[in-house]
Amino acid sequence: MDISGITQLLLGWVFKIIGLGQQARVLCHRGFLPTNTDCYFVNVTNLSLKRDLEVTHVWFECRSQVNVLNHQRPVPRRLQPDESWETWIEAERIPQEFRENFHRLARVRLSNGRIIKSKLNRNVPSEGFVPGS
Repeated sequence: MDISGITQLLLGWVFKIIGLGQQARVLCHRGFLPTNTDCYFVNVTNLSLKRDLEVTHVWFECRSQVNVLNHQRPVPRRLQPDESWETWIEAERIPQEFRENFHRLARVRLSNGRIIKSKLNRNVPSEGFVPGS
């Protein structure tokens, strides 16, 4: 790693410690819409202490990108600190061979160019409202 890489790493840690860095969490789970449509839900939470962040793109990384273009949940979407937002895609849009690991395939791009990979959301209520509605 060169000097500029080390500098960026150190600045990232400093910004994180003092709350100026952009931090986000992306979680994914399977669920059903009220119409009984099987979907994968992608939840983005702004973990930054003091900074807004902007979600510009959401997709699933399969053979090729399967973009989440949900007109009820358009991007870009700006999130304030501690705010969460969620969108979904119909499960049938994801190729069958990728569905077993769907929770690892969601990607979110922030306005600063950073891409965040999803993890399984293990703490989902059995029913309720979608964050950010």
